[in-house]
Amino acid sequence: MPLSDKSLGLLHRLVSIDCNGTLDREQDDLIRDTFAQVLSNGDMYKIDDIEKWLGANHVTSTVLSERILNVAHYQKAKHDAKNPLKMAHDDSCGCGGDC
Repeated sequence: MPLSDKSLGLLHRLVSIDCNGTLDREQDDLIRDTFAQVLSNGDMYKIDDIEKWLGANHVTSTVLSERILNVAHYQKAKHDAKNPLKMAHDDSCGCGGDC
């Protein structure tokens, strides 16, 4: 399922983060809040979708892209743990439905 327009709008805020080697607390909070909002809106995403979004938006800072991916993965796992009654995916490859 591709990212919704609302989620893409939320993610677009992350493109404006100016990272010169390290992220400050405010920038890190923005990343965490963004993914929490995406999931609270009922949107689900795959990490591959976030990687594609990073490439399409030319996020070239390694520090920023790694942090975005780490937070995306963590928030998704935390959300899934709180919602154990989600629909089962066809998991023939053993990835937990994240491929």
